[in-house]
Amino acid sequence: MRAPSPTATLDRAGLPAPERLAAVATVLCVYPSRHRDALDGWLQAHSAERLVRHDGEASCEALLFRNGAGRACWRLYLLPDSDFLAWDDAAADLPVHRGAEARSGLWPRLRRRWWRRLRGRWCAEVLRLHVLHDEAGHCVLLADAAELSDLGHAHARRIAAGEGARLRPQAHVCCCMASGLRDGAPPQYA
Repeated sequence: MRAPSPTATLDRAGLPAPERLAAVATVLCVYPSRHRDALDGWLQAHSAERLVRHDGEASCEALLFRNGAGRACWRLYLLPDSDFLAWDDAAADLPVHRGAEARSGLWPRLRRRWWRRLRGRWCAEVLRLHVLHDEAGHCVLLADAAELSDLGHAHARRIAAGEGARLRPQAHVCCCMASGLRDGAPPQYA
């Protein structure tokens, strides 16, 4: 196998390492419905930010991933079933998102929900992240369906509704199919 090109590594330098994300384990993944599966956003991501939102009595924390055009392509949400210390480690080097989505208040929240529902369809899945190392030492991010506590389910439903996303039933997801790993090509991860 050949190594990933230096440009692919540089393009993904602003992302948390797959091992750090996998350590978090259970997350809610929100992605555009046009994607083949939940990990397509990871494959398209070029930068990431930490998003902290306070909506009334509840707060919510996410990692917001953007593609090369600067558009949101993937979000991972912290759940009560997640590993909080691993989350802090994965998000430690990321800038904090300070855009319109970080504002609180009833009108901005309602406007965001309405705009997301009108603008495009989003899907949400509860995933358990893990990694696989190939023979060349490349790291591949994988995900499987995750079991949640009752509190975790309630939290995931609330976040999905706030995102205007349809919470999908759990299904097996593997990004190596999309990354070309099965064809002998190395994955494009930093």
